[in-house]
Amino acid sequence: MFLENTAQRVVFGLIAILLAVTTGKDWLDFYGCGAVNQCLVDAGSLQLLTKFSMSFLLTVMAFLVSRDSFSKLDAKTLRMAFIFSLLADFSFSMVKFFAPDERALSNILGIAFFIMFQVVLIHRHTRKSETDTKPGKVHKFLLIPVAAFTGALFGGKIVEPTLDNITLVIVVVYGIFVITSLIVGFLAPRNGYFPAVNAQLIRWGMVTFFFGDVLVGLALITGEDHSALQAVAEIANNFVWWVYVPAQLMLILGTKKGIRHGGTLETTISER
Repeated sequence: MFLENTAQRVVFGLIAILLAVTTGKDWLDFYGCGAVNQCLVDAGSLQLLTKFSMSFLLTVMAFLVSRDSFSKLDAKTLRMAFIFSLLADFSFSMVKFFAPDERALSNILGIAFFIMFQVVLIHRHTRKSETDTKPGKVHKFLLIPVAAFTGALFGGKIVEPTLDNITLVIVVVYGIFVITSLIVGFLAPRNGYFPAVNAQLIRWGMVTFFFGDVLVGLALITGEDHSALQAVAEIANNFVWWVYVPAQLMLILGTKKGIRHGGTLETTISER
């Protein structure tokens, strides 16, 4: 079962408290500012700290749960993925906190680290055996759009390498990776590597994570102050972590051995 020891319960409890604080402050700011982006940005310093703290605790949870993994290889892969996730959230939150004028750079670094997070997840979710440790065909295919967009940007002939253009290109590249990750995560039960319940957790964890990214995309939309478009962006932003946290927890649980299903225990790799 999940939360089977004190450390996991404490970490989960802290995540729940931080999520409640973040959500409460988000809606309080929205009530006070309305759909005014700059007002909400100025009022949102606390949320930058709480969101990074949640990401840190989710990484701790990944390390705690992976101690009891069905596979040492999957545990190692999961930890690597969550280190990249932590670096991404550090870029999104703490760079903005310490350097509020560098929001564009913060977004570029955050998305870049989330691309690496998706690269590791794609490798994890396409694995078919314990000896399957090298990048597969999916990774080689993804090199094509990465090379194309990088060449277009830094070649300087198609797209001028400004911060805005770099952001646009890296968002497009991330979109390719996250859609690919969604597909391979959804198909993970077919590979036969993960125990059945674990594979389902991974499948729905990736679906939930994708919807979280959709909310992030909506949150990045900016309109005129007090406009319906700006209101949609701010409301979407207030729901991101309510989707993001469950998604991450499902991906973490995907490594745990002995998850109960229909009154039986799933077996580890060594027992199959």
